[in-house]
Amino acid sequence: MKDFFEIVLILFITLSMFICMMFFSEEVSVQQEAIHLRNRVIEIIEIENGYTNNAKDEINSLISNSKRQIIVNVNKSGKLNYGDKVIIEVSIYYNRRLPFNIEGKLVKYSIMGEYYNINS
Repeated sequence: MKDFFEIVLILFITLSMFICMMFFSEEVSVQQEAIHLRNRVIEIIEIENGYTNNAKDEINSLISNSKRQIIVNVNKSGKLNYGDKVIIEVSIYYNRRLPFNIEGKLVKYSIMGEYYNINS
């Protein structure tokens, strides 16, 4: 009887973990996408030495490839001087699917990053 109870308990725990993974996998995917975009935006700003028109075009081409609504806010545009600080915010809006709600819910996930220009 003890072996049967342990098997049922293991099955229950495994199924509950599987169901949780199904519900939260999209959120993890959105978080990873936001982190990747933030790091890529910082890299583009570093290469272009600021949030210039070339950087804007490259960032817009990155955003256009996504199926979610993405907004990138940069607090300083143009060329950067030595020691300038740029704050980047990446916001992703996505429709979270809930287990017992067909329509879902619009959710915003934001992540911020900073870049300090140390290039002379």
